[in-house]
Amino acid sequence: MKLKNKLLLSQILVFLVMFFTLTVLLPHIVYLSSGEKELENAMNFNEQIMMRMERCFDEVERFSTVVGKDDGLNELLEAYMEEPVEKNAAKIRLYLSGMGRKDSLPPNQVLGIYLNVSRGEKNYSFNTVGISQSVKSHIQQQVLPKMREEEKNSMFVEPFTFVKEESTAFFGSNFNMGYGYARQYGKNGITGQAVIVASYDEIIYIAQDVNDYCNDFLLLNGDNVQVAPSVKDSDIDVNTALSDLTIGDSYMEGFHRDEDGVTVVRYSQNRSWKLLSRLTREEIIANNRSLILLNEILVAIFGICVVAVMVPLVRKFVGPLGEVSRQMGEIAKGNLSARVTVKSRDEIGEASESFNIMAGKLEDNIQELIEKEKLEQTMRYSLLVSQVDPHFIYNTMNTITYLAQKERNEDVIAVNRAMIEILRDRLRIEISEVYDTVEQELNVTRQYLIIQKYRYEGTFKTKMDVDEEVKGILIAKNVIQPLVENALFHGILENKDENGEILGGCITITAHQEEGEIVLSIEDNGAGMSRERLDEILNQPKGRIRGAHIGIRNIRERIKYIYGESYNLEISSKERQGTKVVVRLPAVINKEV
Repeated sequence: MKLKNKLLLSQILVFLVMFFTLTVLLPHIVYLSSGEKELENAMNFNEQIMMRMERCFDEVERFSTVVGKDDGLNELLEAYMEEPVEKNAAKIRLYLSGMGRKDSLPPNQVLGIYLNVSRGEKNYSFNTVGISQSVKSHIQQQVLPKMREEEKNSMFVEPFTFVKEESTAFFGSNFNMGYGYARQYGKNGITGQAVIVASYDEIIYIAQDVNDYCNDFLLLNGDNVQVAPSVKDSDIDVNTALSDLTIGDSYMEGFHRDEDGVTVVRYSQNRSWKLLSRLTREEIIANNRSLILLNEILVAIFGICVVAVMVPLVRKFVGPLGEVSRQMGEIAKGNLSARVTVKSRDEIGEASESFNIMAGKLEDNIQELIEKEKLEQTMRYSLLVSQVDPHFIYNTMNTITYLAQKERNEDVIAVNRAMIEILRDRLRIEISEVYDTVEQELNVTRQYLIIQKYRYEGTFKTKMDVDEEVKGILIAKNVIQPLVENALFHGILENKDENGEILGGCITITAHQEEGEIVLSIEDNGAGMSRERLDEILNQPKGRIRGAHIGIRNIRERIKYIYGESYNLEISSKERQGTKVVVRLPAVINKEV
């Protein structure tokens, strides 16, 4: 049998053994490697869903307080009790029907209000227009008796289904289920209960998002009773999961692990609701997005194993080529001085001589490439370290979260767009793209300032004075924004009074052309610095490229690499007066403009 056939059969045999072995082990490896990540994702997803439901719960609860404290409603009730005629009752119904709009509530959230009040021995009941008789009966027969029996001042109304034969249309929309919040009413001698009826369809819609990552979940009320849209034939053991719960990052979440999967539990803020979702072993494997990467790793391991097994076979069948192979390995490891000792004049000997010639030329060529690569790597490193700092992204996301919580949607969009523009600019950096137009650099700086002005609202101002003729000229990439960042953090934000309060200030950015050069100036009227501090910044060690600030040294070395000695960077600063940085660069005309 020929040598190549022997090698082929050996490789096929090894492949079959390794393939079946990996097929058996792969599911277990995936489960072990991704289980913790899937658990964390499930807990985060449960938290997001519960927070969305809590916003609905909190809004209904808050609105019940608004109803209880409303002076206009109380005056209408008193008027009716003084003169109990249909005209006054109609006014109360209309007033109740308009309270949601008055409170700026979405019409599909609060569907109605039911009042059961009394003064003295007389009892009265009122409701908004559109509440069906079955809903009123449910409140009278189920909700109010339970509230009195349990002596509660307030409570959530358990989800209930609207009777299909009756109208379930509120404000032009049809609803299938409702829930609500009941609260004791007491104002100016009028006592009773106020019940807010809300749409439970929205809660169902939110809770069903759990299906995006698992197929088994339960929504429990305060009495641990399953409510819609819980999975009917759930495999979740509620008692075991709640009694043997491992607390997560907060007391409001936890998980219970068993041999078949994991159950994740999330409590609402007031502990009145619980969301349980179960990830089975099969779901964890199916949801594992890193499976492709894992397969690639396994294939790489498989290749290494094949090489390890084939070494003795190759040594046995092609021993004379072993020396050549070993010396090639030395060169592959970086030992370019490796050479083969020629012991024969046959084909292997000729191959050995050719190898030695090739190795010599390769050593010379590699040495030249190494020198060139050192320069290119230095440039690549300098460009990459000037990209957006992770802390900047973190702080920006916190700013977006804060604005979203304040419902400042337009501001959220503005900050998000600004960050997208900055990231888009940074992600297109290539080793050959070391230039950008002044206009693009200023645009990135503007986006950066938009974000920082939201973060440090009212703390600083900016001025830009840029000649129109310089906007299309090319300059070294990412020079202006780091200088503005230094001016903000080490000038404006360090400018504090004796009580440690930030005094704020102004950053002025100018750009103009002067005798074939672009003159950039970034000036602040902040804290300034002493000469000793300025020398320290200018001469900071190379190891401190990232740290307290991006670093003047970083910028200076990058523009020196690009422009050689045809540049100038000057810094002037006085304590309590501010700092001014002036950069002079050769004007490079953009041929595409």
